[in-house]
Amino acid sequence: MAGDPQVAARLGRGTLEDVPLEVLQAGLRLPLHDHLGLELTGLRPVVVELPLTERSRSLAGPLHGGVLATLVDVAANVAVATSGAVDVTRYGLVTVRAEIDFRAQPSGTRVRAEARVAEVGRRTARTECVVTDDGGRTVGRAAITTRMLPRAGVPGTGLAGAAC
Repeated sequence: MAGDPQVAARLGRGTLEDVPLEVLQAGLRLPLHDHLGLELTGLRPVVVELPLTERSRSLAGPLHGGVLATLVDVAANVAVATSGAVDVTRYGLVTVRAEIDFRAQPSGTRVRAEARVAEVGRRTARTECVVTDDGGRTVGRAAITTRMLPRAGVPGTGLAGAAC
């Protein structure tokens, strides 16, 4: 699963400019992500921010649980994709498990998810995320397991390469 050593070395320096554009686009340019206003603002650790707007609201407060789940999912998969541990030109990333602790409704105007890859195996990676509000208060925590699928798909599963 190891990536191209040159790409891994560039990613290891830890600046957004070192990440291949197609990696960032694949991770963040989905219509839902655009609709919510997700923004990648850091790489070591990966930081994805979300403005608290009408699009993120629930009836109970400024952040819907599904939006928080999307935020940590994106942060975790970008962390795996930019870690240098996976050749993202050959493998797609799919979330297969998400354990999310919703702690509190945020205050302020933004929330941020910080994601760090905790473990990389042969076919999966585990990432830990912490979501904080403008005041630095923890509003959620998550452990995300990501499966690496060959871009050519997996025979017998119905998963084509393009679905990754």
